[in-house]
Amino acid sequence: MKIAVVGSINMDLVSHVHHLPKAGETIASHDFMLIPGGKGANQAVAAARLGAHVSMIGMVGEDENGTIMLAGMTEAQVHVEGIKRAGTTGMAFINVSDDGENNIVLVPGANAQVSIEHIDENLSIIEQSDVVLLQLEIPLRVVEYVVKKAAALGKLVILNPAPAKALSQELLQHVHTLTPNETELAILSGLPVTTPEEAGEAARKLLASGPRRIIVTLGEKGALLVTEEKTVHVPACRVEPVDTTAAGDSFTAAFAVGMAKGMSDVEAAGFASKVAAIVVTRRGAQPSLPTLAEVEAHSF
Repeated sequence: MKIAVVGSINMDLVSHVHHLPKAGETIASHDFMLIPGGKGANQAVAAARLGAHVSMIGMVGEDENGTIMLAGMTEAQVHVEGIKRAGTTGMAFINVSDDGENNIVLVPGANAQVSIEHIDENLSIIEQSDVVLLQLEIPLRVVEYVVKKAAALGKLVILNPAPAKALSQELLQHVHTLTPNETELAILSGLPVTTPEEAGEAARKLLASGPRRIIVTLGEKGALLVTEEKTVHVPACRVEPVDTTAAGDSFTAAFAVGMAKGMSDVEAAGFASKVAAIVVTRRGAQPSLPTLAEVEAHSF
């Protein structure tokens, strides 16, 4: 059960606020934390804590934040040989409201320097993996290159299309599983996504571009698994959310672990829903990610 994660590594600067600021509004936070994050690193740590053998390919800066990020991933038993250091570590400025919602501004930093040459230097990591997991916080040309390489090698390719941007059919036809949230699905499909029914319609349109399955995360409404053969609603577990940061990352990582373990896609989505439910009851990105033992012991 080997998973290669190719993606971003950020230090999260998290401000807890009573409400998310409106345009032009200045507000004060009532708490502030520096927390290891980045969609790639979050997914790598999440999968490792769930028992997978995980290797990460990416970049951090030659700064203190980079050192902290590498130490945190190593502690989580993520293999970091594929991570290079250059420049300044990427950052994410995150506001989290008292009701658990968030907004995020990214500063790419070293993530923007991930290159095709860097991938080629670490191609053995992809060759030795069963699942290759990607996001969109590194250059798109690199994502496209990895997706094509991984698909040609017969790997299960899972793409979390966040932050959403236009994706070519040439890329999508090599993706086995796409995991957008409602906002990302609307951007990718060009259709409104405000209900599960609209999510299903938009996902079916996107399937025509090539992915074998699309799993739309719907927050408290659960998730929708869509393939050419079926549309299955996966209910959310009932919890009181504290912080939704990394909910989507944990869902995607847990789905990858479930598939690598041999679960059906419906079973893997159900497992991912449980993991994400635990995550939203805790603060922070990587600190909120549960171990497999915690998931198995949790009753919903």
